[in-house]
Amino acid sequence: MRTLDTSEILPSEIDGLGHMNVRYYMERAQRANRLLLAEIGLGGDEPARLGGRLTQTDTYVRYQREQFQGATLSVNGGVLEASPESLRMYFEVTNPAKGEIAATFIIVNALLAAATGEPMALPDSVVANAARSLVELPAHGRPRTIELGEVRLDLAYDAVSERLADDASDPMSRRSEWTVPAEVCDENGLLVDSGAMMFGGWRAPSAEEMRQHGPMTFIGDDGHRLGWASLETRMVRVSQARAGDVLCSIGGELSLQPKVRHSRRWLFNVTTGRLVSLNDNVSIALDLDARRPIEIPPSIRGQLVGRHVPEFA
Repeated sequence: MRTLDTSEILPSEIDGLGHMNVRYYMERAQRANRLLLAEIGLGGDEPARLGGRLTQTDTYVRYQREQFQGATLSVNGGVLEASPESLRMYFEVTNPAKGEIAATFIIVNALLAAATGEPMALPDSVVANAARSLVELPAHGRPRTIELGEVRLDLAYDAVSERLADDASDPMSRRSEWTVPAEVCDENGLLVDSGAMMFGGWRAPSAEEMRQHGPMTFIGDDGHRLGWASLETRMVRVSQARAGDVLCSIGGELSLQPKVRHSRRWLFNVTTGRLVSLNDNVSIALDLDARRPIEIPPSIRGQLVGRHVPEFA
């Protein structure tokens, strides 16, 4: 692997939990991904010239060490697999001064037809170029809890909606419904990629919004402040939404362990009945005052049990 990006953690990248927000790990990996794609022939206007657009159809992240203001982070990476259907990339965000792996990413890039959103074959030259940058997936980059195989696509919106009512007290439980506005779609009426699709929004929050709101914090049964620190995430894109479609994001708990929860959000297209995306988040209860993982307090666990849906996994 080689270094594709280097940058310092800025004050604006620190969230309410006191460390660099997950959004900014992702931004660094995205910069490295764009650079690598450009080097193998898919930079700039090249996807449009081919009649398509690049989309990340599957993005897995494993967060390994929290990082703090002032640290300099590097992103190393390469290609895991190259085929006409997709390019599977690997990136790791590191803190060289501490010798730490901060986070690792497995990103699947695919070319979709601009007019329809249907898959397109990648050019032979791109596949050949990508094959020259192959790397092995290291043990520390492999998933721990989230499986990277095929995802379950047979759940209907009505079944999920009926089982999981809205709960605004928790970020992974609240429901969000919105109509896709034309101004956030491309010239063909397809919704552009958005980092906020997990919660049904059409744009990522600004840095100021992240500072003001950030991850939610709670008060545990012992009076200490508590937050949820992400350990692993995965987003799988299933279908494309269009201007005027009504989308609904619904969350539940696939698994509950003493200190850890495995949450999933389904983003449904209510207009067509199709699933748009799946978002998994494995997170640990973090005592923000003692700065250590703790068992989920009974009062909070009690709320989560009501949304525990292992049958939906």
